[in-house]
Parts: sequence; structure tokens; C-alpha cells
Amino acid sequence: MSYGAVAQVAAPEKESFEFDGKTRTYTMYQPENITAGAPLVVYVHGYGSKTRWLADLNAAADRHGFAVCYPDGLPDSRGKDGWKVGYPPQESLVIDEAAFFRKLLDEVCSKYNLSRENVFCAGMSNGGDLCYQFAYTDPTVFRAYASVAGLTFECTYLPYKLTLPVPFMEIHGTADKTSMWGGDHENTGGWGAYIPVPLAVAAIAANNRCTVVATDTVPSLPESGKTVVRTVYSGAPSGADVVLYRIEGGKHSWAKKDIETSEIIWNFFEPYVSKD
Repeated sequence: MSYGAVAQVAAPEKESFEFDGKTRTYTMYQPENITAGAPLVVYVHGYGSKTRWLADLNAAADRHGFAVCYPDGLPDSRGKDGWKVGYPPQESLVIDEAAFFRKLLDEVCSKYNLSRENVFCAGMSNGGDLCYQFAYTDPTVFRAYASVAGLTFECTYLPYKLTLPVPFMEIHGTADKTSMWGGDHENTGGWGAYIPVPLAVAAIAANNRCTVVATDTVPSLPESGKTVVRTVYSGAPSGADVVLYRIEGGKHSWAKKDIETSEIIWNFFEPYVSKD
């Protein structure tokens, strides 16, 4: 299939289903040649973000034969759509996010004849925060997680314990002023206190019982010019690797100007696709 098939100007009409007394919405992308039982990647958008449709992720879906679901979060007291992870404006938001995503996966996989087992989560910013939250509170919602500019909040890190091993990837810029690389214990940003990104990733690697750490420098895109350092934690008995991409000088973004973000994410997910 030509990659041009993803060059749709706008997303299709919203699909909807009922959950917890509310109508919830999402959009779907499926390659033309997708097969029955194909894997599903769920893209979890950022806080109040208007980006609910990623051409580069859809292009990766075309190349590798998976579907992409783009769900919409709920509005909080500020009217911003998002996912409840502990932001102050979300205190009044009543939602069990794990239950919602399980219902979403049941709905989408049944309706589109996709694999209910091979489901993966890629989250940006607030969506990445949710990836970390699930790792602590309900890791089996998805088979593997990829966070971009995501964080582990202290309201999750301190009271909860990591239990099950979970494959996890983080892509993060060191100059991110919204989701700060070095953490924000004093809550200077107003989002709530959160731990440094390297600690957040290392905590998951330690819980997975990874035994090997390897660090290298990977090429950035020609127009980027930034240094990208990859750290891979492997050797876990479960096979659940943890990977951190550190983009030196990278800001708060999907990082697609620096690396092939969606391709990197799928390459991380693909080994965890069950062939049974």
C-alpha cells in the first residue's frame, strides 16, 4: 500500500458508546489491507490537546498492519479534555480510567474484528502520565505502554506499588518545560508533584527485574540536529524491557521533528504481539 493512503485532511466521524452514564467518543484508523485479528494501538491524547489524529502513527499502521483508536477524554473543571491522573482541576472528575479503557477495548475490538489480546497504549503528555498510572494501578489493561513526555506523579508513586512486570517506553526531551525532565517535587508547575523522568523509568525497570543496562546514541532526523540517547533495560525474566529515549534539548512535543516517533513505538510494541 502507498503511504499516501494516510494523507487524510481530517479524521472521520466520531464513533460513540455508553460508559458510566455518559456518551464517550473515539475515532478509528484502519489500513485498507488490515487483516482480521490485527493488533490495536490506542493513542491517548494530551491535556486539552486538539491533536486527536496523527498522520505519522497512521502511516506506521499502514506499514505494519495494525489499527489505531483515538479516544476522547472527559472535560474537567476547566473544560479541558483529559485523563484523570491527579491534576488539581481534575479533582471533581469521577472516572475509573482503567474500567473505561477496558470497555473501549471490548467495544472497538469486537466492532472492528481486532485482536483483544494484542492491545497497546501510546500516550502523549497527559496520555503518557496515564501510561505510568496504569503501570502502577492496573498494568494489564494493555500489553505494553509507550509514553511521550509523560510523568509519574507522587500521588501515584508514593501510595501505590509496582507489582506485575510491564514493557514500557518513555520518549522525553531534557528541555521540556511542561513535563520537566528533573521532576517537580515542589509543584512549581501547578500540575502536582512528580518525580524525575530517569527515576520514573528506572523504577519500572527495577520492578521488572531487568538485569542488563545498555546505553547508546541513536541518529536523530537530519533537520533535528539533536543528540538522542537511548537506554535499554533488558534481561527481565518476563522479557518485559524498559526503554528511555532522552532527547537532549528536546521540548514538550511528540518529538516527530527529532525522531521517527511512531515507528520507534511500534518497533517496541511488535515483539510483544502474541502469535497464538
